[in-house]
Amino acid sequence: MARRIFDPERGIWKPLGVLGDFVMLSLLWGACCIPVLTVGSATAAAYDTAVHALRRKDDALLSRFFGTFRRELKSGVLSTLLWLGVLAAEYLLYRALGAAFPEGESRNTALIFYLVLAGFFTLCVFAWVFPTLSRFTFGVGGLNATALRLAFGHILRSAGLAVMIGGFAWLSLRFGLPIMVLPGLAAYLASFLIEPVFVKYE
Repeated sequence: MARRIFDPERGIWKPLGVLGDFVMLSLLWGACCIPVLTVGSATAAAYDTAVHALRRKDDALLSRFFGTFRRELKSGVLSTLLWLGVLAAEYLLYRALGAAFPEGESRNTALIFYLVLAGFFTLCVFAWVFPTLSRFTFGVGGLNATALRLAFGHILRSAGLAVMIGGFAWLSLRFGLPIMVLPGLAAYLASFLIEPVFVKYE
């Protein structure tokens, strides 16, 4: 009886184990994002770990994460720099639009429209960049061009990814505590939208 109660594959222990995996993956991702420039490498590692350690169960979580993180460190840093440049350009354009319109309702409407459009575009493409890095070998230019093609070639999947990432980011920023779970969960859920596409190219 006691063996059955404490069996990790039975009862409450199984969902608790899954939750623990999401927490561990989220903490690893967060710790590896602290230098900022390693956000891309950490995201590629989180996605790869979610696929191979959590979904397929063909590798240990820690070894998979750090193996992918080290392997993709250089490309991840270069791609992160590129995306920081994209975000800086979008911010400068936002400031320029704000200066171009006089104060009033039309200015607010234009800025909100721009933020929604730019945010959606950024999240759609960003959602594909680092999963693609974790699976395929590209230079920085080829990686981001491929992510752009995947994002708009599979726009419904991209929209789902963008909504999920945006929603999870809002929950984490608004309430704080969900950040302990949501990055790992996001990588796991994203794999259900991304993997059917990747299978076609493998």
